Amino acid sequence: MSEETPTPDLPAMGFAQDLDDNNRLELEKYGEFISSAEGDTLIAEGQEQDSLFLIIVGSFHVQTDTTGRSVLLGKMKGGDTIGEVNIFDPGKASASVVSKSSVSQVWKIDRSSLERFLESNPEAAPRLLVNVATQLSKRLRKTNEKVAMAREAMMDSF
Repeated sequence: MSEETPTPDLPAMGFAQDLDDNNRLELEKYGEFISSAEGDTLIAEGQEQDSLFLIIVGSFHVQTDTTGRSVLLGKMKGGDTIGEVNIFDPGKASASVVSKSSVSQVWKIDRSSLERFLESNPEAAPRLLVNVATQLSKRLRKTNEKVAMAREAMMDSF
């Protein structure tokens, strides 16, 4: 992956959409832009992970190989967030995230940098945390729906 900054400012999208321009530009300083090409791995399953990512451009597949074969868990696009769980509970990544676009760009912030931003910008902290929690809650709701549908399909086959 190459590390470039073709976008001069963190855009008002995803968890940064409700921040005012000054807070969003300040937040940008605590992270970094990362560009990738198709097939590049952003997060590797089983590796330590403590960062939050905002997809700026491109698409990514979230996949797991725990069963011995690659299973697609989800597709992510611009405005989506990756790493919400590990930013609050650092540990090993439960899935891999792979770029599926010829050009993709994300903005990344690690946990210690996020904590520094939150401490330095208490007026922006609640809005940012609520937005990240909202993204995480939406993802959990979708996962619960998928599990319920899978369970129902299994019960119907018996």
